[in-house]
Amino acid sequence: MIGWPGEVALAPNSPWAARHRVLLVALLFVSWPPRAMVSAILMSKLPVSVMAGVAGVPAKLPCVVIQKQQEDYPILVLWYKDGARLPFYTIDLREPADKEYIDEEVKGRVRAEVSEGGHLTLDPLQGSDAGRYKCRVDFRDGPTLSAFVNLTVYVMPSRLVVLNEESHMVSSGLLGPLTEDSRLTLYCVATGGRPPPEVTWWRGSELLANRSLVLGEDGSLLSARHAGGTGLQVSVGVHHVRTELTIPALTRNHARANLTCRASNNNLTEPLHTTVSLDLYLRPSNVVVRPPQEPLVEGRKTRLECVASGAYPSAVITWQKTRGGKTTTEEGESRMMGNKTVSLLTFIPEAEDNGATLTCRAHNPSIPGQGMHTTTVLQVTFKPRVKLRLGVNLGGRPITEAEDVYFECEIACNPGPREVLWHKDGLPVYQDMKAGIIVSQKNLVLQMVRRTSAGNYTCTASNALGTTTSNVVPLSIRYLPVCRDGPQTVAVAEGEDVRLTCRVDAQPDENLRFTWYFNNTLDTVEVEGHRVEVRKGRSFLDYTPRSARDYGTLSCWAMNIVGTQADPCRFTVVEAGPPERVANCVLVNLTVGTLEVGCTPGNDGGLPQYFVARVYTSPTHILLATLQEQEPRFHVGGLTPGQDYLITITAVNAKGASEPEEIDAIRLKVAEKRMGDVSSPPVSPLVGVFLGLVGGFVLLLLAGILLTRARSSNRCACLRQRDRGAGESGSTSASSKKGVGGRGISSPCDDPDDEDDDEDGPDVVKTANETAQLLEGQKCPEIIPARRPQTYTHTTVLSQASTKEGSQLAPNGTGGRGLFRDAGSPHHLAQDESFV
Repeated sequence: MIGWPGEVALAPNSPWAARHRVLLVALLFVSWPPRAMVSAILMSKLPVSVMAGVAGVPAKLPCVVIQKQQEDYPILVLWYKDGARLPFYTIDLREPADKEYIDEEVKGRVRAEVSEGGHLTLDPLQGSDAGRYKCRVDFRDGPTLSAFVNLTVYVMPSRLVVLNEESHMVSSGLLGPLTEDSRLTLYCVATGGRPPPEVTWWRGSELLANRSLVLGEDGSLLSARHAGGTGLQVSVGVHHVRTELTIPALTRNHARANLTCRASNNNLTEPLHTTVSLDLYLRPSNVVVRPPQEPLVEGRKTRLECVASGAYPSAVITWQKTRGGKTTTEEGESRMMGNKTVSLLTFIPEAEDNGATLTCRAHNPSIPGQGMHTTTVLQVTFKPRVKLRLGVNLGGRPITEAEDVYFECEIACNPGPREVLWHKDGLPVYQDMKAGIIVSQKNLVLQMVRRTSAGNYTCTASNALGTTTSNVVPLSIRYLPVCRDGPQTVAVAEGEDVRLTCRVDAQPDENLRFTWYFNNTLDTVEVEGHRVEVRKGRSFLDYTPRSARDYGTLSCWAMNIVGTQADPCRFTVVEAGPPERVANCVLVNLTVGTLEVGCTPGNDGGLPQYFVARVYTSPTHILLATLQEQEPRFHVGGLTPGQDYLITITAVNAKGASEPEEIDAIRLKVAEKRMGDVSSPPVSPLVGVFLGLVGGFVLLLLAGILLTRARSSNRCACLRQRDRGAGESGSTSASSKKGVGGRGISSPCDDPDDEDDDEDGPDVVKTANETAQLLEGQKCPEIIPARRPQTYTHTTVLSQASTKEGSQLAPNGTGGRGLFRDAGSPHHLAQDESFV
């Protein structure tokens, strides 16, 4: 056997070669004559090798023949191609130097290496070398043997390029810059190649596109196919094979991605390929505002941080604040941290920033559009901001008495108010439903307002950050005029001038009109206007009564824009005169050294009155003190126990003094205190002696009682006789008889022992009424006060001189009231002087 296995540089049998052989045998059976058919049958039994090679690289064709004689050897080797009658290569092994005969078309590319075995080497292999080769070997002794070799030559594409959508060539390397979400279309074009190559797009091991278009030299479409599929096999006129790659929207997953185009038409060599890397610009993928560590407080500097990540190149961050529909741009400080961009915003929040939106916007300047943003709502804590105003429905119109009014307290604060207080003129206002005051947190309602509701109102709100008081809202209420003073009684004499002042309270008090009316028991007339003087808030009337008919009531009516006064100011004009005397005088408190007397005042005569009390000793009638009070109640101190006193009380006004009211007050000596040693009587059997002593004491007691009643009867008779004598004498001289409440010259009824009896008895003070009751009951006390002797009655008017004199007396200060020392007795006053 002779064989040249050679180098394994060719592919094994292919289906194409097997089909070709079957077809050839069938044609021989049909068309050849019987001899030729026999020859074809014999040829079909020859060994056939199927080889494949790639143009441009060496290829070895084996000549496989089987020689049965072991000692025989070849002397001539001939190679034919595609059934040619003449060989294109012959090697004569009989010559010493192995003489070769080579066709001109393959000269320089073909050689035979018999020493290494039966191989024919084609170097380099060309596409035209593809075909059916026949190897014939002549042996020295044996018969000639032949073998077939079916050679397939693959021609690799001569060029592989990448074109963009505009058919511009894209060089290998970096493709871009591209933008995120943009569309990418690439064409991979392989030029030449037999059979037409399969052109595919790959990303790593992921197949992206495999639809190829086979184009002629003029760009006409010759066929279309998918890789791995079957299509029209074109071997003539093939020029280009193109595969399109389309990515509808580039994502961040395509950043720095390597896209590879491969062109392959065999499995003997590595595919022809080219790779492009995508330079993709990315938008930010995430934007976050990090909240501050502490709450935002008005006026306190704070810092906010915004972080944008995922952008390529690095993002640009801007801040925007929207407050009240107005947007402003804030400046922040940015820095790069890896694939992140951090922006720091430092600002001082204001109360108006509460509820405002802060937007952090990150964008890639290389990519058109607004980029990505995030918005946060600012929560700024601040102390209350308070504004007070009247209810909107009031419309700013004037408010009249008896209307309903409400206030609105507008409060802005964070956190909310924990307490809201209302004040009027600085004083707190509390809810009082009965008074028509309704208080809520943000409203104050005043129902049926009165003139007293006018004033300055405020509301105060407080929270954890502080307390704020609102602006002052004055509430002015219009109301009808009302009298500032109550009804007045004016005492005036006939022909005397008096000015009456009518003062009213009104709102508004400008342009007031006054009308005066006079009324008596006969008629009502309006006072002439020229007699009336008007000033702001008041009216004056000079009035002079000429006769008794001019005494009556004067009414003053005021009017403003609200209306006419509902109740007029009234002046009752009465005829002026001295006051009446006091009445019902009584000693209300009596101690060892003091006494207090109180009376009921009489008519003041139409003028202000005051009261004067004079204290005299009795029976000497020496003036000890003069007291003046606005009320008829006097306290006298510093008295001597056991001394008799006379007190006169007089009412005084500008027209004179009343008749004095007299009260007798007698202070007796304090009883002597007799104290002796008292020892317990010893128990004695002398009961008879003890009973005798007791009986004697009882007898003495009865005798004393009888003697006392006898003396009382005698004294009462004397007092009655004295009173009758006083009534008959009238104005008898004080030197001839005893004064009121005192003692004078002795009379037949006088008892020289009376003074001693009075001193030994207890303190007794009685009023005039009590004296009458005692006299009617045949009881005669030792002292009878509050007498009114005719001797002390005066009808003259107190002159101004006497009044001034009384007011100039120096006070003594006893008992906390004015105490005046004076000399003389009322018995020595002239007839034209006032008693006071």
